[in-house]
Amino acid sequence: MTPLLLGLSAYTVAFAVFGPRLMHACELRQRAAPRFGLVLWTALPTSWIIAVLAVGLAATAQLSGGLGLAGLLHACLRAVQVILGVHHPADVPAAVALLGSLTILLRLGGVATRQAHHDRKQRRTHQRGVCGPMRTAHRAGQRVSIVDSPTPAAYCVPGRRSAIVLTTGALWGLPPRQLDAVIAHEQAHLRGRHHLYVAWGSILAKAFPFIPLLRSAPHELARLVEWLADDYAGRRHGRHSVARAVATMATGVPSPTSPRPDAALTATGSDVLDRVRRLIEPHTTARGARWPVSTAITAPVLVLAAATAVLIPAATADPTPLCQDQQPPTHAQHTRT
Repeated sequence: MTPLLLGLSAYTVAFAVFGPRLMHACELRQRAAPRFGLVLWTALPTSWIIAVLAVGLAATAQLSGGLGLAGLLHACLRAVQVILGVHHPADVPAAVALLGSLTILLRLGGVATRQAHHDRKQRRTHQRGVCGPMRTAHRAGQRVSIVDSPTPAAYCVPGRRSAIVLTTGALWGLPPRQLDAVIAHEQAHLRGRHHLYVAWGSILAKAFPFIPLLRSAPHELARLVEWLADDYAGRRHGRHSVARAVATMATGVPSPTSPRPDAALTATGSDVLDRVRRLIEPHTTARGARWPVSTAITAPVLVLAAATAVLIPAATADPTPLCQDQQPPTHAQHTRT
């Protein structure tokens, strides 16, 4: 099992630093197939977290005598004893490994809880302060909410009470085809639950901002979900219509009369100039080098397999010797038996 642990450890170091470069090498493939890029930018950071946790927990299990989950608990209790002054130097490495894993879990859970609370608060404030005076209309087979504002703008608010919001500036200022394209863009965000991908990337970045791979995730995921929504709207109403609508709304001055919550996905999100260029330029068949794409696809799969291989023995080991206050049997004792 030691080679697997060493491999997972090497993966955490290499991909934490060089992961963004690998994904940048896959840029052409992601640009042509943004759904593929969305999967990669979700799987790779997630696999990094899994690898770190697997290394910590598996190392704890081995250093605590290979007694599985009972051994993990034993190491944790011993760590408290060490802090209180009961000297067990042999248990210190196992305790450090376990506490490191628990720190990662607590950090992720804390950031996720705070972000979820913040998003709920923003949506409630939006519903009370903005949705109240809004009126609704049906456009392109979709119910939309309309808010008075001269600035052309459109966004969607995800959640149980999801809504697509248009300003009167967009309703009056955009031609019918472009307006329908904007609504289709927001529909794609809601149907694809794109806010969950962006939220996960934001959680990882806030929890571990010192890791380049995780720090890059929110920006890349936000860009990819906009590409996906652009492609959906372009298939239904024409790519040039989407490009013109996005460019028109991007030139408008933001109005304080149409506040949107932080969790909302707006039609002018991410890099507008790059999105317009991507919409109007001819589709390219270039895929770039194959090895970055193959590596990015293979790495998360291998990490999941390796993490399973190192954690299953730890979870299924027999804790009876520990429960009977015995030392775990050594290899020599197994041989004599």
